[in-house]
Amino acid sequence: MQYSFDIAVAKRYGADGATILSNLRYWILHNKANRKNFHEGKYWTFNTNKTFSELFPWLSSKQIWLILDKLEKDSIIEKGNFNSRKYDRTTWYTMTLKGEMLFSDYQEKL
Repeated sequence: MQYSFDIAVAKRYGADGATILSNLRYWILHNKANRKNFHEGKYWTFNTNKTFSELFPWLSSKQIWLILDKLEKDSIIEKGNFNSRKYDRTTWYTMTLKGEMLFSDYQEKL
């Protein structure tokens, strides 16, 4: 599998943070294009901790959690829960406007 990231994002959140954020952004934009996972006026993607560990095998679960936590605290992403079953602990993610503005292709659109 190949990974990529935006250099401007990597300067701020490191290569690992930028890679995770690029992955989230890809799936959010994919869902937007397919008009899927629309809640509270935003498009979302979701993953379990196990899935994140499989997607990013060079990172520990704790490293992934710390990166996601930092992105949320910095208002780059938002977390939600739109699961139909109460016991389902899958976390949903969306980008904030502040998060979108980090990406160079977003800046080019302005």
